[in-house]
Amino acid sequence: MTNRKSPLKASRADHGSSMVFALLVLFSVLTLGVAGLSAAASGLTLSNNYRTGIQALQAAESGIVHAVSLMSANGGITTFTAANVYDWTAFSGWSTATMPGSSNVTYTVTPSCDPDRDPGCTGPTPTRMLLTSQGLAPGESQRIVRAHLGLTGPFTCGAIDLPNTPIDPTFHGNSFRVDGNDYDPVYDPRTGPTIVPNSTPTLGISTRNQTDASAITNELGSQGPGLVLGTDVGPNLPSVGTCNGPSVDRVRNEITQSLMNVPCATASPSCLVTNPNLNGNDTFGTMANPQITHYTGNLEIGQHGTMQGAGVLIVDGGLTINGDVDFTGLIIVRGTTQFSTSASGHALILGALWTTNLELTVAGNAGIFYSNQALALVNNLPQNGTNVLPRPPKVLAWSQG
Repeated sequence: MTNRKSPLKASRADHGSSMVFALLVLFSVLTLGVAGLSAAASGLTLSNNYRTGIQALQAAESGIVHAVSLMSANGGITTFTAANVYDWTAFSGWSTATMPGSSNVTYTVTPSCDPDRDPGCTGPTPTRMLLTSQGLAPGESQRIVRAHLGLTGPFTCGAIDLPNTPIDPTFHGNSFRVDGNDYDPVYDPRTGPTIVPNSTPTLGISTRNQTDASAITNELGSQGPGLVLGTDVGPNLPSVGTCNGPSVDRVRNEITQSLMNVPCATASPSCLVTNPNLNGNDTFGTMANPQITHYTGNLEIGQHGTMQGAGVLIVDGGLTINGDVDFTGLIIVRGTTQFSTSASGHALILGALWTTNLELTVAGNAGIFYSNQALALVNNLPQNGTNVLPRPPKVLAWSQG
């Protein structure tokens, strides 16, 4: 007798198999869905982490830029001292700053001594500093950027720097030269000053705004490119431009006062000489023994002979040069500087001239040549390493960690 399943039992078995298969398919679909959702969530997380990481990095970089721009304001700083290292909040006015338009993205800057220059990290060195900037973004994202800073730039914006505004420049004659290339202050008189090899130039004439710079360029006329040299500001243009140098108030109230009040690093207690008599053959310091010479009123030199000197010449009033003058260092004039040399006279300044206004009427010849070494001589006048000439800090190296 044959054993045969009933149609009812066979139908039930097939139906059960179909349900199992359907469940397996549904489970597979659910598994794939969950996996897809998980992958999508992971992708969103990664994308969000990447986005917030970029925000944190940008914030950290912004902290370095903010700090450097702050220290570069108003001509820069004289040294990396404890005032702008250990008391950063008092110096800068902020400890943690917020990115514009992103209230939940911030950065914090921490200055310190530079371990590359000071391995023991016993304190900040005068010309090097390490800035550590930490950027924070949502999701606990953080990035750190470190910048090694140095004070390596020029001590002046231009061979002639005009911190005042507005100015009314006057130029007559074409026997003068204003040169922002860096010249050696020691030279052979028979051949004249020479440019320091591989040196960095500065502007020939610098101002605080473009209106004054344009006024000088227009006043110089077509001969300007051959009369004012230095940093290239454009084709067929004299080296005249804007610069964030020290303001008139800072020159008068801080730099000038520091030069006159700080004892000099010489054998005498002070190298300051006030209102010396002019005898017609005058010497205001030498390269070996530079001097700070201060005139409380107007000064006219070279009329009855020659003047030579090295160091700093400070004139509270106006300065008129109309004879033979050779000076190495920095001249600060609070009034108008006039070069009115005779046909046989000459004037040569190696270093820089800071004056509130300028008038060149040159029949003989006159030259103002930028010299970083001459200004370094000025900066080293005070004893105990007290620098007096500010410089903007420069980023020497940059790393992310």
